[in-house]
Amino acid sequence: MWKKPYSYHEGFVIAFGLILVGAMLQLSMGALYWDIFMWPANLITLILFILFSVLAYARRKKSYFLRFMTTPQAAVPALVVVVLLTLIMGLTRQASPQSMTNDPIGLSRMLSFWPFILAYVWMTAIVGQEAVFQLCHASRHTWPSLLSHIGLFIVLTCGTLGSADMQRLKMYCEQGKPEWRALDAYGNVTHLPIAIQLEKFTIDEYPPKLMVIDKQGLPVPKKKPETLLIDSAFKGGDLQGWHIAIKRRIDNAMPAALVKMGNTIPREMMRRLRLDSLGQTMNTEGYLPTPNAGSACALLVSATKGKTRREGWVTCGSYQFSYQGLSLDKGMTLVMGQREPKRYSSLVDVYTEDGKNLQTTIEVNHPLTINGWKIYQLSYNVEMGKWSTLSVFEFVRDPWLPVVYIGILLLALGAGGLLFDTRKKTNTE
Repeated sequence: MWKKPYSYHEGFVIAFGLILVGAMLQLSMGALYWDIFMWPANLITLILFILFSVLAYARRKKSYFLRFMTTPQAAVPALVVVVLLTLIMGLTRQASPQSMTNDPIGLSRMLSFWPFILAYVWMTAIVGQEAVFQLCHASRHTWPSLLSHIGLFIVLTCGTLGSADMQRLKMYCEQGKPEWRALDAYGNVTHLPIAIQLEKFTIDEYPPKLMVIDKQGLPVPKKKPETLLIDSAFKGGDLQGWHIAIKRRIDNAMPAALVKMGNTIPREMMRRLRLDSLGQTMNTEGYLPTPNAGSACALLVSATKGKTRREGWVTCGSYQFSYQGLSLDKGMTLVMGQREPKRYSSLVDVYTEDGKNLQTTIEVNHPLTINGWKIYQLSYNVEMGKWSTLSVFEFVRDPWLPVVYIGILLLALGAGGLLFDTRKKTNTE
């Protein structure tokens, strides 16, 4: 080993040696925090890295090791090690830099894990050397390889160094109130050049589901609860030996007593809407349809098992009133699970400091892009559900992303050129 010319053995020794050095740094210094590379530190680092690649290439005739960097014997082991570490990252649950973890090694924060960083830097240095080599020996026949190496170098360097400038902020918007402020991961307030005013929050829910719970309030069976989906086509179904039929359905309902009192219940009426040991509303007057905020789906259910028949109202409840179930037998209760959101969105007015004013809808997986920011619908007031008057938006800004896109484009052009050359040679032969 270490006899010239170097082989794959030396390449793997270098790659795994960097992992060992990285492990020592991890144990002695802790994880690397990318915040130190925020602008302009990341630009300075990139310029220095490019200068290092050029100077290293200029001295490659005097150094066998620098010449070795542009050989497959160095590139393949570096790539294998990075792929293995990336695979570990994919199989390990990753935590954000701000969260607390019980991981003494650092695998839960692989992007700040020194072994991964050193292996990544080594592979990037090899790509940089090859890019300079291709640039100095460029010709009409080598342009696909040149574009591929330059594009890969841009993606590797700008994708990592630029991550320090990425901003992720949360904005909490109440209906009818314009908001300019957002919070970062540490709870610090940031004043943005963009304001959002929530006009209306809308949510579409999946059909209600019925299930049976035991005395402890646990679904039956525990490991794989059985449910009945009460959609518009539901006629009847069996659940835990009971035949379930729907006598009446009200999609927006409240207890009759609550509707009659105009949502203001005196103490004596509240006692009639008391809670039992399971927390369910003991409502004896039924439910009435209402457009008022806080209404929820209510079902008049008939449950039959042999000669035994139970009938009563079942509802998941809301922030205005508790849920109600139908008692069956042996301590079992038929209940409605909380409605699951299928789609939710916010109608908003957006204002910017440069004078833009627009009204649009923001929903999950359909962000708004404006002035370099992507605005995502992140959450809402879960307790209020479809009656929420609060929307939570995530603001994401990555100023280096266009540069990364340029690198990806160069990679695609290079790959297309290599494919074209391969087909051309095949047809010639």
